[in-house]
Amino acid sequence: MGFLNKFPSFNFIYKNALATFVRFPFTILSAVLGAVVGIMLVESDKQSQEYVLQKLGMVAALGLPLFTALAFYADKKLWDRIKDYALQAAGAVLLAIYYFSLPENPESAHYHLQRFMLLNISFHFLVAFVPFMGSNQVQGFWQFNKSLFLRFLTAALYSAVLYIGLAIALLALDYLFGVDIIWKSYMKLWIVIAVVFQTWVFLAGVPANLNTLNDSQEYPKGLKILAQYILLPLVALYFLILITYEFKIIFEWNLPKGWVSQLVLWFSVVGILSLLLLHPLRERTESKWIKVFSKWFFRMLLPLLGMLFVAIWVRIADYGITENRYYVMAMASGLALVVFYFIFSKAKDIRIIPMVVFAIAMLSAFGPWGAFAVSKASQQNRMEAILIENEVLVDGKVAPVETELTFEGQKDLSSIASYLIETHGIKSFERWFDDSTLASLDTFVTNYQARELANLMGFEYVHYRYNSGGREWVFLDTEGEIATIITGYDYFLDFDRDNLNNNDYDYIYNFNDDTFQIKFSSEESILRLFSLNGQEQAGLIAEIELEAPVAALMKKYPSGKVAKDEFTFEHQSDMYKVRILFHHISGLKSDEKFEISSIECQILLRKR
Repeated sequence: MGFLNKFPSFNFIYKNALATFVRFPFTILSAVLGAVVGIMLVESDKQSQEYVLQKLGMVAALGLPLFTALAFYADKKLWDRIKDYALQAAGAVLLAIYYFSLPENPESAHYHLQRFMLLNISFHFLVAFVPFMGSNQVQGFWQFNKSLFLRFLTAALYSAVLYIGLAIALLALDYLFGVDIIWKSYMKLWIVIAVVFQTWVFLAGVPANLNTLNDSQEYPKGLKILAQYILLPLVALYFLILITYEFKIIFEWNLPKGWVSQLVLWFSVVGILSLLLLHPLRERTESKWIKVFSKWFFRMLLPLLGMLFVAIWVRIADYGITENRYYVMAMASGLALVVFYFIFSKAKDIRIIPMVVFAIAMLSAFGPWGAFAVSKASQQNRMEAILIENEVLVDGKVAPVETELTFEGQKDLSSIASYLIETHGIKSFERWFDDSTLASLDTFVTNYQARELANLMGFEYVHYRYNSGGREWVFLDTEGEIATIITGYDYFLDFDRDNLNNNDYDYIYNFNDDTFQIKFSSEESILRLFSLNGQEQAGLIAEIELEAPVAALMKKYPSGKVAKDEFTFEHQSDMYKVRILFHHISGLKSDEKFEISSIECQILLRKR
């Protein structure tokens, strides 16, 4: 029984968990809130409730890194608990302000999700450097982040093992004892373990005394192997590919392809990560090569940086700035700042790297210089230039054009209109339209607003996915909330599929008493329902031809919102009564036909 003494007692685990909570109460409460929100989302069936929960989940997710960073800062300053908790309470106030800044309407939340991601990135990098912002703290900074990295891997491993073990136990109860364990139980178990348990275990193992880390010289051999024998060879391979490509475009005098910017950025990230992992070894006699490699690595980046900026500028010059292009330009600018710092600075302080990422993410999230304001202004100016060129504007307001625009002009205006509506909302057009016109567009679903704006400007809307004239992308959606009454029916089939063009799609639904198959023919625009009883195809239950009725609905409901009763089809066969409730249909419409690309519907079946 002596081996049992090697295991920690429950009293030890309890005391350690309690000490962790006392040290990081706001972080752990954020994890608990996030888990509760996740479980409620799994159970939720109301769209309005889901959006409130999503906002709470966003706040909880931001609280994890923010409160952790503030707690570490207080630890490093050796503050007492009162000052420590007061600082974290101030962080809670900021998160409350952030929550109330989120929009009530989820359709206008597109750029708020991007802002959330930027804040999440900035807060995580804040954790990396905020406790070690003073002078002579580089070694402590490295040891601290090494500990966080290893602790994260440990907590993730523990969480994965615990989840797999408990999931198998639930599965055994289901199959061996007939206990009804639904799939949501596995989801909720994973949420609790991945959010609460993993966070608690991670925090329990981070260094308690941050002031001693600056004197530590500990270096795990595994990190050296990862950096020296895996990451550095990848850096060499990427560099050979990129520098060869650069010589190719110089020799052929062609502009670089747009995707090369991503490869340059990934090459830079992997190389800088390798240098960070090897940083403590640079002064050791046997590892002097690291200092040499670091010196030449940043110099090697200079020609690649030039190619990176050319590739970005070509895209911006052709299509203006969007959030994605802004982020690439911001990352390129941050990379340039780091490169020039390590080339010309004598200090070569590695803390500058997370500081630059933090600053860029924060600056991108807010203000007139941020990603959203700059992108919106760029696309508005681009649209105004096209409107002026085609004489659509009169005294700054839209007057429908009488001459026909080129297809490229229609496509550009359509693309800009779609971007502005989806990202910044209908108010993006207030400089060209009066308030009453914009208010009337709110009666249309989002997908149709750009098309109606195109009509008001006097040209035909062209969907961005297509590069030939005479076709437009159209949508039909059920008006109001979706609620399905299944009383009186024996089977419920949920069908929600995209990318149906030019493919015959089929799907199998298995029940205890019967098996059904849905087939959709894009060529015929026909939805077919079969009953399978141990045979490949036992019998056709229903066949719904969609092209003609969908075309009639589009003509009757130009807003794209269809009354639920008219978006429902019924059919009776010898064996089943069928009721099909469509919620969404979209596709490509031309003078000749309508090619359905996406269908969302629910099928109810009752045996006769």
